[in-house]
Amino acid sequence: MRKLFLATAAVGLFTAATAPQAVADDHLPRPRICSTHYYIVEPVKLMPVLLKHYKELGLTEEQKKAIKELIRTIKERIIPLDRAIDRLSERVRKDMLKEEDRIVVEGEMRVLANLKVERSLYNYLCIRSLKKILTEEQFKKLLSLAGYDIDDD
Repeated sequence: MRKLFLATAAVGLFTAATAPQAVADDHLPRPRICSTHYYIVEPVKLMPVLLKHYKELGLTEEQKKAIKELIRTIKERIIPLDRAIDRLSERVRKDMLKEEDRIVVEGEMRVLANLKVERSLYNYLCIRSLKKILTEEQFKKLLSLAGYDIDDD
């Protein structure tokens, strides 16, 4: 399709769901509302919880810096992806009303589904990155604060 789709498809996930605004130099950015229509599955919303409870988690300055960089990197990649999803979603809706060739509409839907998979993978990559940035105890506390019970099988 377009270079934009290929570029974003090659990159990966997160978080998610965070288009930050700076609060203050010593604070982490605030997340945007997480719009679930960009995802193939309901996203795991850890970043908004982390940003709300970062003091409780006892983040170090190095961890804060790494999280800010993670947010910046993911934001750069997901904003164009979200725009592409919005544009293609609108096109699919219009074509469903006017297009006689099912194959055309189905093809557009498959591309849209692939973009949403890519967006969902950013959520996964964000979680993996947070797991590396945080200590095991901090990550477990974050999961608990976010309401996720993960059983060790």
